[in-house]
Amino acid sequence: MIPASAIEVVVPAHDAAHFLRPTLEAIAAQTRPPARVTVVDDRSTDGTPDLAEALARELAPRLAIRLLRNAGPRGPAAARNTAIRASGAAWIALCDADDLLLPDHHATLAAIAAAPGTTLAFGDCSLFDGATGATLVPSHHAKSRLLELPAEATPEGGLRLRGSSFAALLRGPRVPTSASFLHRDAVMRAGLFDEAMMFAEDADLFLRLAWLGGVVFTDRCIARKRVHPANMSGEANRAGFTHGDLVTRVRLRTIARSADPAPFRPGPDDLAVCEEMVPRAVRAHLYDASRAGLPAYAEAARLARRAGLGRLALAPRNLARALAFALRPLG
Repeated sequence: MIPASAIEVVVPAHDAAHFLRPTLEAIAAQTRPPARVTVVDDRSTDGTPDLAEALARELAPRLAIRLLRNAGPRGPAAARNTAIRASGAAWIALCDADDLLLPDHHATLAAIAAAPGTTLAFGDCSLFDGATGATLVPSHHAKSRLLELPAEATPEGGLRLRGSSFAALLRGPRVPTSASFLHRDAVMRAGLFDEAMMFAEDADLFLRLAWLGGVVFTDRCIARKRVHPANMSGEANRAGFTHGDLVTRVRLRTIARSADPAPFRPGPDDLAVCEEMVPRAVRAHLYDASRAGLPAYAEAARLARRAGLGRLALAPRNLARALAFALRPLG
């Protein structure tokens, strides 16, 4: 079992004043409280840093909270990196400012992450309506079909995918960000979050961590993801996420092709999986970008060329769709 003193929670917060109190109170209610919570203000304009400081004073008897300012470009990647660089904890628990951790979040992950060589541990989460509180998706794992993959139990009570965890995660199931534990040293060796990415930056790092050590998970629901109009994961940002997925897959393919991929250790079949997934990512992003108009499609075509698949950008249906969206009446 990982000691509580080895755990720090990182909460990036951009204009999160409406959500921050319940998020921090949920962390304070952990059966295994962390050593500290670091809230990183990401250039908020709604009083988020003032509220974080007030909550730090109010919750001080139960929870140590510090406030940092994002030292890099705006976005959750740089905000998380700011806290991780400043942390002395062995394990980083990620929590988005609008999500809620269930009381046994830390205790559950501290147990399964103790498996030797673990770089990433995660659990299940549900999705709930931020306006009504109603559960929208009872199980993220079930929705992503993670639980359909063959897995075996670890002595610590977790589950480990059979075969390559990297390959399995690259093909589809996503790790719920607010239900994850990251080994800090492994994060540093992996290169931290990519601060140029606004979307899918978490999946990008999780996949690199899978190449550095073991990935364990549990089917226990340990977090609740709030769904609301300002979610970065909303439908309006779909093209941003497929852009991030494409950047990730091209990067991973480059690493897997390298004669010296250190510090990463791709498995014997991981390159084949990367080669398989890059064309899929190109097609997905071209489709989404074509629905965003010609400038977005031109950028997607440029990325397709960088991936060596520029011909896919010439698909007549995508070109016609991009033109149609560009010419559609406003309003």
